[in-house]
Amino acid sequence: MSISMKRLNMILLVGLLGLAPGLRGEGPKLVMSTQGYMLFAPHIHGRAKTSSSNAGYRMELLGLSDIVRWNRIYASFLTANKTLIARSESAGFFKLDQLKYTLSPDIRIEFDSWLMRASYVHESLHTVSRSSEGSSVWMNSYQVSVGSKGSNYLFLWEEFENNRNRFLNHIDALLLVAVYRSGRESIWVAKNHDYTHKIGSRLRFQVGSFNRWAFFIGSDLTAWHRETDDWEGTGIIRFNAFRKGVKNLGGFYYRYNFYDSYRPDNEEYLGSLGFQVIF
Repeated sequence: MSISMKRLNMILLVGLLGLAPGLRGEGPKLVMSTQGYMLFAPHIHGRAKTSSSNAGYRMELLGLSDIVRWNRIYASFLTANKTLIARSESAGFFKLDQLKYTLSPDIRIEFDSWLMRASYVHESLHTVSRSSEGSSVWMNSYQVSVGSKGSNYLFLWEEFENNRNRFLNHIDALLLVAVYRSGRESIWVAKNHDYTHKIGSRLRFQVGSFNRWAFFIGSDLTAWHRETDDWEGTGIIRFNAFRKGVKNLGGFYYRYNFYDSYRPDNEEYLGSLGFQVIF
């Protein structure tokens, strides 16, 4: 436990040092604006997820509401929902497989070309159609991430709007570190999981912007450390073609999980073709 607390204190200290430059200048202002995305993605190929149901559909909705801005600092609140619908072996029959929601107060500091975020993340995952796999899972963690603006969905439209009709050929990157709470079993501390830390990374290759279309390729790698000293992880690659709107993006993507040992939400070897709107 002492090691975890030391790491947690280091993460919080780095976050506070990162926030300090953003406090200079103008005073706080009420913003009340929301950005986010929604997506719908049928799995088009891959193995059966369980012995009784195959891959089906994935739906996600995420909203990040900026409440107060203080110069470069944004105080926000994130809400997200993910729904998985599985196909039964019986033709034409679908059933609700998993539900996940996320709630997170969030602090973001924006620089010219990169940003930093510090969050307290509450996650809850409920397996509906496979009760034999265990009870619902609740996770609470402290997270810090640092990355270039182009690695974040908040700035994708700006990235391509400022670079029209040319190949971009550059890479944006993001690094995330999380420490999970542990101790008394509670939905606000930890319940039905033994994860201690998470490390995530994202690489996004911005191909180019031509007319109103933007093209980019992304890769996400995430690793979870458990109390048993074991590791679980995911590896995802995604190809994207999005059309630019007035202040948003909408388009299609192909996503493939080439590696996935994460038990609560496993999609190993599943490929999906999805539609996404980023607003």
